[in-house]
Amino acid sequence: MSVDTQYDAVDAATVRKALVWFVVITAILAAGASMLVIEMGFKRHYVAIMMWTPAIGALAACRLSGIDKALLGWGWGDAKWQWLAFVIPIAYGLIAYGIIWGAGFGGAIDKRFLKEAGYHLGLVGWSPEATVAMGVMIFGLVGMIWHMATALGEEIGWRGFLTPMLLRLTNFPVAATLTGLAWLVWHMPLIYFTKYNAGPVDLHIQVLNYGVLLIGLSFIMTYLRLKSGSLWTATVIHAAHNAYILSILQPMTVQYEDTWRYANEFGVVLPAVVALFGLYFWRRARQEGLTGGIAAP
Repeated sequence: MSVDTQYDAVDAATVRKALVWFVVITAILAAGASMLVIEMGFKRHYVAIMMWTPAIGALAACRLSGIDKALLGWGWGDAKWQWLAFVIPIAYGLIAYGIIWGAGFGGAIDKRFLKEAGYHLGLVGWSPEATVAMGVMIFGLVGMIWHMATALGEEIGWRGFLTPMLLRLTNFPVAATLTGLAWLVWHMPLIYFTKYNAGPVDLHIQVLNYGVLLIGLSFIMTYLRLKSGSLWTATVIHAAHNAYILSILQPMTVQYEDTWRYANEFGVVLPAVVALFGLYFWRRARQEGLTGGIAAP
């Protein structure tokens, strides 16, 4: 079921009410969860609590506004969209880190990655090539289970609720941009007050780069949300990004003095590549007539 069909019965006044509830509830919950992460440290269990605040905000907003939570896009949809969602982060990750390694902004492959992968996976004595292959398979495929569980919490809120609601009131680029900006603001306490950054240097530049990344991702996810009618496409992209970028490609990268300016989510290269992917999917959306939003009765 497409997004426009799902939301045909939701009038504009109800959408605005639901958006207000979502922003207020998510902001309150995220503030509390952020304080927990800041005080207790950037631990995966506290981060998981943080990542589920948009879902709670979305479900509460639906309940308080009288919107059927079934409209959030729980169906898996056509599997081709899920496969595309899985492949996209691998593609832009390989392009971005290929640029980083090829241009000498960072090196490959960091010996610490080999050591840690060997230790955690019991690969002591394996060759570097075999260690990398096994590390990619385990961290990338098995790691998707954990990342899907945590990414789902965010995507129920961002792409299950917020993006379709904004599309009810406005068009594709505005909805995608606003969702990306909300996503950025939600992350900002973590960027400024935890180790979720590239180090305590030029944080304003890091935030700018990260914002470009999130808005680019939001354009990609909005397209797939519209095509599939499912929030799972965004969940798969989000999980694959965290698995392959954060758990594999970035740890594999040798850090030079200025590598932080180019690598990771806070450097310039990955956001630029993702932004180009976002522009490509916006172009596809325009060609397919998906940019006009969902007319509100």
